[in-house]
Amino acid sequence: MGLSSTLRKFMRKGENPSGFQDRGSTYRVQPPNGKKEPFQTVGDDHGGDYIPERYKVTSSNRDIDHGGDYIPQQYKATSSNPKDDEEMAMVSRNEQPVFHHRDILGRLCSGFRDTRFLNPRDGRPKKLIVQCSDEVLLHKSGADWSRTPIENVGPWMFRIAHWAVAGGDKAYVRWLPACAVLTIVLFNPSPVTTSVQNNGFYEPVPYKDWQYPYDARNHYENPPSKSAPSRPLIGHIERISEPAYLCLTDDKKGKKGKKIINVREWRKENGADDNLKYVMISYTGKHFITENDLDSLHTISQHAAVAAGVEAYWLSCSCLGPVSEREENVWRISDVIRGAYHLVIVVAGPVGVKEKGKVPDELLNQWGDRVWTLPELLLSPERNDISVYTLNRSLDPTLQLEQCLNTRPDLINRRNFSRFWEDDTTVGQLLDHYEGSVTLGPLELITTALRCLGRRHTTQYLPGDLSYSLMGFLRQRPNAHKDDSSFQAFARLSLANDSDMLLERLICLLPPDPYAPWYTFQDHWDASLWDIYPRTQVCGIGDNDTVILDGARAATIRWKRFKKVMLRTNPTVKRSLAVIALTLVSYLFFIAVLILAVSRSRMGRNTTAIPGYLMLALSLIVILMSPWLVYITYLGKVRGSQPCFFGIEGYMPLHEVERHLFGVDLQRLSWSTTASPLSKHDYFKLDNKFTNYYEGQDPKSDPEVDARIKKALRSTGTQERIFTLVDTYTMTVTLFAAVKPPVAVLVCGEEGGMQRALLCSYDWTDNTLYRETVLRMETHAYWKMSPVRRVRLGLQTRAKKGLEV
Repeated sequence: MGLSSTLRKFMRKGENPSGFQDRGSTYRVQPPNGKKEPFQTVGDDHGGDYIPERYKVTSSNRDIDHGGDYIPQQYKATSSNPKDDEEMAMVSRNEQPVFHHRDILGRLCSGFRDTRFLNPRDGRPKKLIVQCSDEVLLHKSGADWSRTPIENVGPWMFRIAHWAVAGGDKAYVRWLPACAVLTIVLFNPSPVTTSVQNNGFYEPVPYKDWQYPYDARNHYENPPSKSAPSRPLIGHIERISEPAYLCLTDDKKGKKGKKIINVREWRKENGADDNLKYVMISYTGKHFITENDLDSLHTISQHAAVAAGVEAYWLSCSCLGPVSEREENVWRISDVIRGAYHLVIVVAGPVGVKEKGKVPDELLNQWGDRVWTLPELLLSPERNDISVYTLNRSLDPTLQLEQCLNTRPDLINRRNFSRFWEDDTTVGQLLDHYEGSVTLGPLELITTALRCLGRRHTTQYLPGDLSYSLMGFLRQRPNAHKDDSSFQAFARLSLANDSDMLLERLICLLPPDPYAPWYTFQDHWDASLWDIYPRTQVCGIGDNDTVILDGARAATIRWKRFKKVMLRTNPTVKRSLAVIALTLVSYLFFIAVLILAVSRSRMGRNTTAIPGYLMLALSLIVILMSPWLVYITYLGKVRGSQPCFFGIEGYMPLHEVERHLFGVDLQRLSWSTTASPLSKHDYFKLDNKFTNYYEGQDPKSDPEVDARIKKALRSTGTQERIFTLVDTYTMTVTLFAAVKPPVAVLVCGEEGGMQRALLCSYDWTDNTLYRETVLRMETHAYWKMSPVRRVRLGLQTRAKKGLEV
């Protein structure tokens, strides 16, 4: 019985199931908040059911919070009949969009959105199955990937031998059963060897990017229809030597009102060859809002220009030109500031009269909150102090302007303005740079200026306003695109200038706050950008705030289950003899049985049976010693191992990891020291005394980490989860936090003698790797990773960015 028939059955009986209203022959869902919603039929696949319009699937209303199921749970009809639920599941499945993917070999596949990884064996995107600790499976927290318990993949021979040898008082009882079982297992010709895989390298990442970039470093890689590439020699904002528009004072006294002129036309009409001298008027829209306010501002500006001995002034509310030119002139404000004769600041507010001849700090604080005031201050001419005019709103309106014009302006040295900002130390560094006392490098200049601009506010004109305001500090300025996001605008600006590989360094940082803006340039390990040496190159910018990265080395993380890995130990004489004995025992046993069988078939005395009995006795001795011999072959210090990354969801102690991976706990693995923000280390203890050595500690021994582990057990959606990474090459285990299980390790730089490895999840629908976290790995592991082709990398996961997941 279908869902619709179930509802009709309820209605015929006069019953009203929770959430449903009877409207004749139609049925619809009542929102839990009681608000009325417009409803419409959602097609035949829904069996005539009615769903609110805002929950009908369209190209613009796919809500990520529903995990791909676009009808919220409270709007779903459920019944005790499994067929009804199955029908609704099919309806929901049919509503989902179908995505297409092209793999490294050019093969196309399609499907619904889910969590996948690139299979290193065939390059196809496969659904992700994650092995989990018992605690994670017990809590059953929601996730969009499949979960499975951890399997023990240790060699059966070693597990059986360890069961007998390490049995303690029960060793004598266990010995004969272990020998009996090993007798069957020992018929394998090479029972103790595991072959090297991937030529001794980590499993590769079979990735290839087939899409055009949003903007490429080399414009020849852009689509044929792409216009205004980011390279400055092909498309950039030209610098100007004078403003396009100015306001004239008309006469030396400035009493005839404002007169806005086109500077080029005015020069042609007046035959003037010299540039017009003008003052730059700086103000904030918080102080001047109405038309009367702006008229007063013009009057003060004219007065300031006359007082400075010039015949013009530049005011942003009047000198940006017509609408067709306004966007281009906005990005040239920095040139206007550089060419000004003098900077004048005008503030206004109801804060009372000035005390002791000083402008109130509150007004200057409000003025300094505007993003453009920073370049105005830094790029202004330094020959004179800055004049500050104050319009006192506490006076009668007829007296405000008169009092302002008749009062001498305050003269404030440019250096003293930093005290009006909370980031006065950072602003002081920029002042030192532009005054020539301390020169900042390209990397320091961009990061310092962007950090200061990010703390200020402005009315958004374009999403990339923050980066465009930074253009005034740099030499090359790419054309502004209205479709640029804040990060894309910055990335294009960085590629156009000699930014000392800023983007390549930026992607290697691990922000302490995963939701912090990208321009904070903070790192969990307190590393600066110049501390990181990139190993890659950003060769383009992608959609959704991604970058195209080339030159990285990568490895795949296995999540489904452990697999047997090759371990190479010291080839001692005892171990070599044990391997030979275990390898030949099956041959000796069969040969002995064959000889004895042949000798039995002959009549009379036969001396050929003697070698058979000797060989049989020798093989039986080896079989009786097999638990001890097998145990010897697997012991010893590991000199080398097959590189491989294994992932586990949740926390697992070292001895449990070793037991599932190697069969028993031989203390071969160790916790990483500084690989992850959750890693802990301390001095190594010998006989309960500290030594000069140090070693990694169990992260769970820290109460804060232990609390995060317990909290992650109940995580759902985009909340933080805890994962464990096992590296069989360095024989280390690392605990880290991420939103989704990363499926690839991408090494992009080095810092402090360690490699910066980006652990990335994979979105197969747009073929993009998203940075989940950053680890610090040992350098020798880098050379065991294979180079990967150009990858499309997102600095924030789709979940953190608020995109559909």
